[in-house]
Amino acid sequence: MAAPPKPRKLPHRLRVWVIGLSFLTAVGTTEAAASLSYPFVLPENSAATLHYDKPFVCEKPVPPMVDMSNIGTFYKPGSTQSVIDKQAMAAYVKRNRLVDRTRASLRQMVRRAVTSPNDRMRIGPCIMRQLVVWAKADALLGNLDDNDPKGRRQAILITAFGMKSFTDAYSVALQLDTPPREQRALIEGWLGKLGDAIIAEFTPPSAPRPKKNQWLDRNANTRYWGASAVGLVATLTQDNRQLDWAMNVLHTGLSESSADGSFPAELSRGGRALHYQAFAMKALTLLVAIADENGRALSSEDEKRLATAARFTAEGYEKPDTIAKRTGQEQLKKPDMVEWMPLLSQHFARNNPNLMTLLRKVASNFDPRESDYLIGFLRAE
Repeated sequence: MAAPPKPRKLPHRLRVWVIGLSFLTAVGTTEAAASLSYPFVLPENSAATLHYDKPFVCEKPVPPMVDMSNIGTFYKPGSTQSVIDKQAMAAYVKRNRLVDRTRASLRQMVRRAVTSPNDRMRIGPCIMRQLVVWAKADALLGNLDDNDPKGRRQAILITAFGMKSFTDAYSVALQLDTPPREQRALIEGWLGKLGDAIIAEFTPPSAPRPKKNQWLDRNANTRYWGASAVGLVATLTQDNRQLDWAMNVLHTGLSESSADGSFPAELSRGGRALHYQAFAMKALTLLVAIADENGRALSSEDEKRLATAARFTAEGYEKPDTIAKRTGQEQLKKPDMVEWMPLLSQHFARNNPNLMTLLRKVASNFDPRESDYLIGFLRAE
């Protein structure tokens, strides 16, 4: 077992949240002491089916992206924040090229480990090599405060949206081998700092923000994605404090859903309302998978709200005109918007088989084998 990283000094907003944690449902002593489990399962060798013409070669690590200052948004001004500025998006993609290259490299290694057992002994050390480079540099943590509030949020979201690529890869490396303790401590310390940065960003400040920035403190898909990232990190670093925070976001997110299962913040996004409703469900589904993996049972009210939101989103995907009528705009609809449905259907297999069937029916034309979101998380039945 790796030596624990040195204690991290918590940001002020995070200290406030920890002090106020007592109002949350207490975790039982046995549960808190138990080891946390990451939801990714590397299949047995016999389950690997793909053949590669060339053996795996470990490429040179991608340099870390450290400086997170002056991160801009890629949306044009407007009430729905849903119209993309193509020039700003191009600049954003260029700025984040190191993150995107690293994520792509890690995802490729994860997929190869799943599908090519003969390469596994070379893949584990290669994953660790890449993660160590980023951990040593404290990647994604530099100059976060050198942004306006909107830019700082976008900088944190780069981490939140991309975290699963890093944590999936680290989980695979741990399952393939026993990496050196020093490397584990370094990587887990870095992941923990990223988790704390996300929590601090999504914890409202002690003094109210100016009115124009108060939207930063509402529940929306971005907060759910932040929580999913923190939850994934927590299960690898054995951090119950971070996991408690992630589970609380799952609860508060579901509690703010409307009676019909829609999320008000997402339904306000004009022609992308369906897209963002599904995007919110995608993040919440990861949180449910983390909860199920670690025995964190949802309350009966949360189960009810989760089922209603899942049904609303699935039926909205099948008949987007229903959401178009509510928003007054034609809805964007893409095949990958059902990506979360096979994973959440596993949760409902036990207690809501009708909803399980609906989710699988709506997603029946989507091939989960091509999904980096689902790889390792879907269980064989």
